[in-house]
Amino acid sequence: MSSGRRRLEPPLSTSLFMFVLALSSNWCPSAYSTFSVNDWGERITVWVTNDLGPNTPLTFHCKSKDDDLGERTLAYKQSWNWSFTINFWWTTLFWCNMWWHDSNGQLVYASHDAYKAKRDYREHCRMDCFWSIRKDGWYYGDDAQSEKLMFTWDTTNQ
Repeated sequence: MSSGRRRLEPPLSTSLFMFVLALSSNWCPSAYSTFSVNDWGERITVWVTNDLGPNTPLTFHCKSKDDDLGERTLAYKQSWNWSFTINFWWTTLFWCNMWWHDSNGQLVYASHDAYKAKRDYREHCRMDCFWSIRKDGWYYGDDAQSEKLMFTWDTTNQ
């Protein structure tokens, strides 16, 4: 026999609130143990500096799936940067084609990922990511003291 009482279900907004609360607490660890919900929305700035040497301009063209940052040319010691936030799925990716001419006039070229969220965030740089472009390759890190050689130039295109 029924007592006439109905079981009350929480409204959808309460369920949604509890889900968000679980994600933002330690109840629900991230799929990427080094990432957390608190990191979402932080702005990342990528800097490119021409460290090739005097009288050696660096030309590059960077883009993502959604953004074409255009072609740029930097004089020696000149820098350029762009900023963005990492997307929800941690698939944010920017790649760059870079080229310059050596002292013999030969083209030196390479194309690499300039920022890859799953590779770079907390492993190479947190908020400011610095590329120092040198004659022996692309150096990367969160400051000049921690830069390491990440990529060399593609000699097959020379």
